Amino acid sequence: MPDTLQHARRYSRLIVYGGSFDPPHRAHVALPFEAAKQVGADGVMYVPAGQPPHKQGRVLTPAHHRLNMLRLALGGREDAMICAWEMDRPTGQPNYTVDTLEHLRRKLGDAVEMRLLIGADMALIFDQWRQPERIERLAEPLVMLRPPEDAARLLAHFPAESRERWRDRIVVTSQLDISSTELRHRLSHGLPPDPPDALEPGVLAYIREHGLYRKSD
Repeated sequence: MPDTLQHARRYSRLIVYGGSFDPPHRAHVALPFEAAKQVGADGVMYVPAGQPPHKQGRVLTPAHHRLNMLRLALGGREDAMICAWEMDRPTGQPNYTVDTLEHLRRKLGDAVEMRLLIGADMALIFDQWRQPERIERLAEPLVMLRPPEDAARLLAHFPAESRERWRDRIVVTSQLDISSTELRHRLSHGLPPDPPDALEPGVLAYIREHGLYRKSD
């Protein structure tokens, strides 16, 4: 699987999908590509987080483990790429989406269109992000809406003048009820993933080999 920005320059439209990926599960792989298909994107650029501003209270699994697990989860997909720029930044500094998108724009040039894939919960607080208008210019948001979530209920939370703009950004994806938080909890107690196929076999083997998420004695 390619993980260089040089490879990404071959594409005309990319989905940019950030997250902790701690651990990366089946929904992290399936849903972005569903969204990409709906908007005619060529591939997905995964951006594993360094230290997200909204998760300052939780210590993430070391970056190299999350990166290795993400590579295993994505397998050999030619249309999946990883940008590890946030992980490579100095520790202790929060990573803001606008900074990452500025970096990607500099590296990819203007010919590659970017769409920033976010969940409905993030869309509701998008105006609280750093430089939201700049983000919209760099990579127009694309909102994943999963059943039983409803577009009308989501849009009701937006100011009336922005509802149509956000309506056009919604893509409906499959309902895959998989939670990284719940997976970490189960793994820390020695329980198997639920659902059983939530993690790729290679990812689960890596977690067990390195003793990740195990409760401290």
